[in-house]
Amino acid sequence: MTREVNCRIIQAPRRSVIKPVHIALLLSHALLAFPLSAQDPVVWNDLGAPLLRHDSLSDAPLHAEGLIEAPLFEPLPAHPGEIESISIGSPSIYPEPIVGESADWLAIGGGNPVGSSCGCQSTCQCESGCDVGCGCNQCRELVSSQWTPWQDLSFPNIHEALERLSPGAHFRQNRSRDRGIGYERVMFAPNVLDTAIVPAHVGIRYQVDHGLRTPDRAEYYWGDPPDNESGVNSQDLIFRLAAGTERLMALTQYTMRSVDPEVNGNTTGFGDIVLGAQALLVDGDRTKVATIFRTYLASGPADRGLGTGHTSLEFGLLGRRCLRPETYVFGEVKYWTPIKGTAGVAGDVLTTGWGISTIAAESDVFAFLPTFEVRTLSFLFGGYHDSAGTLQAIDGETAIEFYPGARFVLGPENDMGLWEFGFATGITAADDDWFDTRMVFDLRLSL
Repeated sequence: MTREVNCRIIQAPRRSVIKPVHIALLLSHALLAFPLSAQDPVVWNDLGAPLLRHDSLSDAPLHAEGLIEAPLFEPLPAHPGEIESISIGSPSIYPEPIVGESADWLAIGGGNPVGSSCGCQSTCQCESGCDVGCGCNQCRELVSSQWTPWQDLSFPNIHEALERLSPGAHFRQNRSRDRGIGYERVMFAPNVLDTAIVPAHVGIRYQVDHGLRTPDRAEYYWGDPPDNESGVNSQDLIFRLAAGTERLMALTQYTMRSVDPEVNGNTTGFGDIVLGAQALLVDGDRTKVATIFRTYLASGPADRGLGTGHTSLEFGLLGRRCLRPETYVFGEVKYWTPIKGTAGVAGDVLTTGWGISTIAAESDVFAFLPTFEVRTLSFLFGGYHDSAGTLQAIDGETAIEFYPGARFVLGPENDMGLWEFGFATGITAADDDWFDTRMVFDLRLSL
């Protein structure tokens, strides 16, 4: 024998099994009903509309006689009504909460039993005050609120206070969407390091170096000058162009340099030309890895300190990792090697670096993105000339450069593109002969 219950076909148990089950259910119901009947039923102030109503159903499920088929079980309300509460200032005002229809509660309630209707049932305003002697269910819930010694204490919301003091609070309040333009540009914020994905752009970088005491070290910065040099201050104006897609990008760079040596004469002119390409290797949701290759062409005159005097190659790997939507970390490993440099002087250089960028303030058309970058230059072999003109060999010397900085995004994006301005201040550690300070100013127009 089978029957249909809630759109499922089940097999009816045998009669010999049903009878003991029914007896057990009746006994358990009687045992539970006795203690529960001594307590007041739970009364909710505001019950939602029943889940099954005639006006919420279409004509399709109606029975042929016009009756609505009732469910197997009575549906429960979706949620109980919200119970309002008030704070009781002192434990001496009201006695301990009393549950049930006791004489003490009737005395407080003025003779009205709990659950009965009273005059304040329809006009009770718990926020402005309530006649607790009324004895209605709403007032009973208020009196039953437990008092604690610390309920009147208030503590400042530290998170909200920090949010109001943060520099980006004003901009976040004035943006028209959940995330502004900073979330779209924070992954391109570094000023010194190469990133795994670079946007197509036209850029101008102004770089000021001060206190470079060994400029011909490994012929990485410039070639062999006519006279031995003891220190150089220089200014570079670098023009950049990056064109392509995220997966494959062509890079070009041209430098105009102005040098101020201590021994050799001051000069200004065009430096070396750089041609390169960048390809994306790993395109994950949070992780990006790319390879980069550059060729440095000896177009600048080395005898004037405007170039290295030889062709050199650079190749490496670039990485990017998204920690949070507003925070990214970056890393790079690159290897630079000269071709036909000065014997005993030219040598290979290993470059490593890492950085981080985040969002401090943003809106729909503006973003302030702080950055911090660290780069190391390891001169593996080669040499340099000291101030006396003596050739000194390089034995794995490493310079560590620190670059705190920031980038500003100046929107909105127009027909020409999106303007960005960045700056960074560099200092050197662990190498007194490398530059003392470096200033980098970067203006970029993303296409």
